[in-house]
Amino acid sequence: MMRQLQRLFWLTGMFLVVLASAARADSSETSTISAPEVVPVEASQFGEEPEPATSVEEWMGQFQAQEQTGAAAAELAQALTQITGVQVSETENGLELTLEATGPLAEPQTSVIGNALTADIPNAVLALPEGEMFEQFGPAEGIALVSVMNLLDGGVRVSITGAEAPPQAEVSTETGNLVLSVVPGVATAADADDADAIQVVVTATRTEEEIQDVPRSVTVVTREQIEEQTNLNTNLPDILGQTVPGFNPPSFNFNSGGERLRGRDPQVLIDGVPVSTNFNALSSYFRSIPPGAIEQIEVVRGPSAAYGAGATGGVINIITRRPSEEELTATVEARVNSRGDFVAESFGNYLGFNISGNVSPVDYVLNFSTEGFGYAFDGAGDRIPGDGQIVQDARNINILGKLGVNIGENQRLQFSVNHLDESSDTIEFIVDPSVADDPDADKARALPVDLECIDVICEDARRFTTLNLNYSNADIFGSELRLQGFYRDSFTSLGAPFEDTFSADFPGSSLGSFIVRQAEFEGFGGRLEIETPISTTFNLLWGADYNNDKVVQPYTVLDDEFVTSGFRVARADRVVNFTPLYTVESLGVFAQAQWDITPRWLLSGGARYENIGLSVDDYTAILFQGEQIDVEGGNLSADDVVFNIGTVYDLTNELGIFASFSQGFGVPDFGRILQFPPFTSVENDLGFTAPQVVNNYELGVRGDWQAVQFSLAGFFNQSDLGVNFALDADGRTEVIRAPERIYGVEATVDWQPSEIWQLGGLISWFEGDIDPDDDGDFEPLNSFTISPLKITAYVENETLPGWRNRFQALFVGGRDRGPLVETDSYFVLDYISSIDIGPGSLQIGIQNLLDTEYFPFLYQVRSRGGRTENALAAPGRAISIGYRVTF
Repeated sequence: MMRQLQRLFWLTGMFLVVLASAARADSSETSTISAPEVVPVEASQFGEEPEPATSVEEWMGQFQAQEQTGAAAAELAQALTQITGVQVSETENGLELTLEATGPLAEPQTSVIGNALTADIPNAVLALPEGEMFEQFGPAEGIALVSVMNLLDGGVRVSITGAEAPPQAEVSTETGNLVLSVVPGVATAADADDADAIQVVVTATRTEEEIQDVPRSVTVVTREQIEEQTNLNTNLPDILGQTVPGFNPPSFNFNSGGERLRGRDPQVLIDGVPVSTNFNALSSYFRSIPPGAIEQIEVVRGPSAAYGAGATGGVINIITRRPSEEELTATVEARVNSRGDFVAESFGNYLGFNISGNVSPVDYVLNFSTEGFGYAFDGAGDRIPGDGQIVQDARNINILGKLGVNIGENQRLQFSVNHLDESSDTIEFIVDPSVADDPDADKARALPVDLECIDVICEDARRFTTLNLNYSNADIFGSELRLQGFYRDSFTSLGAPFEDTFSADFPGSSLGSFIVRQAEFEGFGGRLEIETPISTTFNLLWGADYNNDKVVQPYTVLDDEFVTSGFRVARADRVVNFTPLYTVESLGVFAQAQWDITPRWLLSGGARYENIGLSVDDYTAILFQGEQIDVEGGNLSADDVVFNIGTVYDLTNELGIFASFSQGFGVPDFGRILQFPPFTSVENDLGFTAPQVVNNYELGVRGDWQAVQFSLAGFFNQSDLGVNFALDADGRTEVIRAPERIYGVEATVDWQPSEIWQLGGLISWFEGDIDPDDDGDFEPLNSFTISPLKITAYVENETLPGWRNRFQALFVGGRDRGPLVETDSYFVLDYISSIDIGPGSLQIGIQNLLDTEYFPFLYQVRSRGGRTENALAAPGRAISIGYRVTF
C-alpha cells in the first residue's frame, strides 16, 4: 500500500512539475524565439553538429562554442523591438491600449477567437519591468480582459476579450508607440444562437470544457433530443442506443446490466452520483430517473478513470433539470400511446410537470411525472411475454426536487432529491415454459395465468432514492472548492416466477425450480475537488473520492405446487440469499492538469490512485442440494495507479484533431463469483490481487461549421487482465483473467442545408478478441460483449411554419464471429412530428412505422443454444400522441 502511494506521489509530482514548468515558460522572456523573416540566420553561423567529445579538452572546446552560440542568440533577441510598457485607459466609447516600444512595431495581424480579438505583432518581444506578462480584468464596460504576452513561436500577442461579443479596434501609431482604440462588441441574435450552440461538458475532465477542447470522443444528448425521442420510447438505454455511437442497439430491455459502451461496462452517474454498481444482475439503474427529469446526458466514450472504477467502457453522466433564469417557468405535458396498433390492452399514458425558477439568491426545480404502461405486442400481433425485462401493465411515479442558494458572489449550496416508484398490479402472463420443448417455436410465448400468490410478492417493482448535497466556493486562496456528499438505495423485484434453468443444467441443483427474484442496493460517498489556476494558461484539478456500496440478492423459491397446479399457485417454500450480502469500498485520489500551449493547441493529462476493497461475511452457497458449501468470508483489497494524457490541435477555427491515451479500471462482478464459488474461503482463495486496467488509444477529428458538423474517431484498447466468466464441470464460476483487445471506428455527421432541412446520422463498428490461454492465440469475443455494426440516419423538415416532420432509421448488422450464436441484421423506421397548436405543440411519434417483426440483437444472443423462451420479439408499430405547453 505505502509503496503504491509513494509511486503515485512521485509520478504525479514529476508530471505536474514538468507541465507547470512548461506553462511558466509560456510567458517568460527567455522563451522568446525570433521570427526568421525579420532577422535571417544562416546555418553556418552555428556550424555543423559537433561530434561527441572523447576527452576533457574536446568537451571544454564544445562548451566554449555553446557559450558563443548563446551570445549569438542573445544578440538575435536584442534585434527585436522591445515593448517596455502597456497603458490602458478608459474612453467614452471603450478603451485605449498603448504599447510603448523601443522602436517601430509592425502592423498587427488580427483575428477573432470566440469573444476575443487578438492582434499578433511579429517583430516584437515583451520586456516589462514589472513582470512576464500584462493582464487587466474588466478595464471598461463590455470588456472582460486585456492581456499582452509573448508567443512561443516569436512575437507578441495582444488579446482583448469582450464580455458578450468580440470587440472592435482601430490601430494607429503615436510618437513611435502602437495604439489600439477599442470599442466593445454588441451581441446579436445570431451570436446568441451561436453561443447556445457551443456545448459545454463537465464529465470528461470534471471541469467545464467546450467539446472541441476535450481530447476524447464525447456525445451530448440534449434536452431537445430527449424530448424528441421520448415521443417514441421512454427507456433511456433505447434513447442512448439511437443517439450514441458505440452504445448497444436499442433492445427495449428495461433492466440494466447488459448495456455496453464500446464493448465494455460504462460507469453511470446522475449529477456525478454513481448509480451503477459492481453487481450487474437486476441492476435497473437506467430506470432510476425518467427522461422528463433530465436536462442532458453526457457520454464519454472509451475507458476513463475520472470518477473512479467501473468505467472501462466510458462514463455516462445524466444531468438533471436545471432551474430557469426567470422567476417562474412551468411546462406541462400529457401523452397517450399504444404498443400494438391500438389493441385495447396496449394503451399507456404519461403526465409530467416541470416548475423551475430563480428568485435571487434562491433557485429551484420541481419535476413530477407519472407513466402508465399497457401490454406490448410484436409485429405479428402476438403478445410479448412479461418476464420483467419489458415493463407491462405497470405505473411509475417520479419526483425530482432541487433547491439552490447562492451565498454571496462566490459560494453556492444545493440540495437535490430524486425518488422513483414503479410497480405492476398483478402478474397475468408469464413466459410459457413449454416453448423450450416445442421444436416449431421460434419465439417466446405468453402464457395467461390466474396467479394466486401465497407468502410471496408477485409483482414487478422498482424503487430508487438518491440524495445529493453540493457546496462550492469559487475563491479560496485563488482556487475553487467543490464538495459533494450523496446517498442512494434501490430495490428491484421481478414478480413473474422464473425457471432457473441456469442452475438446473447441473445435477442436484437446489434452484432447478421456479423462483421470484429481488435485488437490494445501498450506497453512500463523497467527492472533493479543488481547481487551482497555476497561470492564465495552466490549470490544475485535484481531489479525492470515496464510495461505499452494499449489495444482496434474495430469492424466493416456490414449492412444487406451482408446477402441479398448472402455474396458478405460487407458494413460497423458502427465501435464500442467492447472492450474499457484500460490500465494495473504494478510495481514490487524483490530479488532472490542462495547459493551453497556444490558443490553438491544448495538452491535458493526469493520474489517479485507487484502492478497492471487498468485504463479505461467512455464508452458505446454495448451489448444491445436500452438499451446501460453507464459505468463509473475509476482506480483500487491491490498488493501482492509472494515467491519461491527451492533446487537441485546432487546424482552423472550425476543424480540430485530437489524440489521447487513457486508462480505465474495474473489478470483477463479485456477486456472480460469490453465487457459485469455486472456493471455500474468500480471503484465501478468491485471488483478487489486481483490478482490470484497460489501456485505450484514440485518434479523432472534429469539424463544426455553420451548416455541417462531423466527427470521426478510431480507437484500440486492450487489457492484460481481462475479466470474463466461465463454468467449470461442477457448475461453479471461474474468473478468467486473460488478455483482451477491442478496436473500432465511429463517425457522426449532421447537415443543415437550409433553415427548414436537417439530416445526418452515425455509424459505429467495433470488434474484439480474447486470448483465453495467454499464448498469443486470440479468439473472437462473444456477442454479449461485442455488438454488431450500427447505423442510424435521420431527415427532418419544417414542412410548414411550426410543423416539423422527422423520419429516422436504424440498421443493425448481423454478426457471425464469436462462440455463442450467429445473429441476423434488421432495419427499423420511425416517424416523429411536432405541430405548434395554440400555446403549445402537438407531438406525434410512431415507432417501428413499418410494423416489422424482428428480434433485437440482445434477445438473439440470449436465445442461444435453443433457449427459445428467451427469444423476445420487439414491439410492433407503437403510436404516441401528446401535447406540451410551456408558460
